Amino acid sequence: MQAVINNCLNNFFDPEHLSEYQALQEWRKTAKQYAREAMTWAAEQGIELVGLPDEEGSHDNGELTPDGMLMLQQAVKLLKGQTAALPDEQAIEVPALFPTWASKMGQTVAVDERLYYDGRLWKVLQAHTVQADWTPTAAAALFTEVVAQSEGEPELGTLDNPIPYSGNMALEQGKYYSQGGVTYLCIRDTGNPVYHDLSALVGLYVQVIE
Repeated sequence: MQAVINNCLNNFFDPEHLSEYQALQEWRKTAKQYAREAMTWAAEQGIELVGLPDEEGSHDNGELTPDGMLMLQQAVKLLKGQTAALPDEQAIEVPALFPTWASKMGQTVAVDERLYYDGRLWKVLQAHTVQADWTPTAAAALFTEVVAQSEGEPELGTLDNPIPYSGNMALEQGKYYSQGGVTYLCIRDTGNPVYHDLSALVGLYVQVIE
């Protein structure tokens, strides 16, 4: 059910996704009717059950009108147009509104661009052309999952919470990185991903923090 809903929200103008969503709603109404019939039988047998919402209180007491469908489509389109401005802590609340990773196949994605994949939101660590075997879950050097920051937890990239460096990453001036138990401060943007150990970049792009 969640997959059908997410597919529909992600591309509300796709007839196939709309059809799947509408079929799901029909199935839910049918399932609830079967449940009511089963509960009626149970009541007749003297079995105590917790009741389902009646028709008046049900969320399935009608279908979207054409005007309602258009309004929902426009609302989703508007929300999608505003996702880029959302900070991460808000973006993770609406991951399905972001472009899917699969929709970017063969295209170049930029650093910090956020994509929806495997039910989660991911941020691009380095610009690259999306290809089938570089999924966010398989290419740790290309993506990082956007996660909620715990209250009181220092911002990632600070001295108290340095970014784990795994190679094949672009470094940003002013941010802290860690590798092999050593913390480094980036003193100059690399611009492009670097592949050497940070110890080999001391004086060029980073300095060791004692």
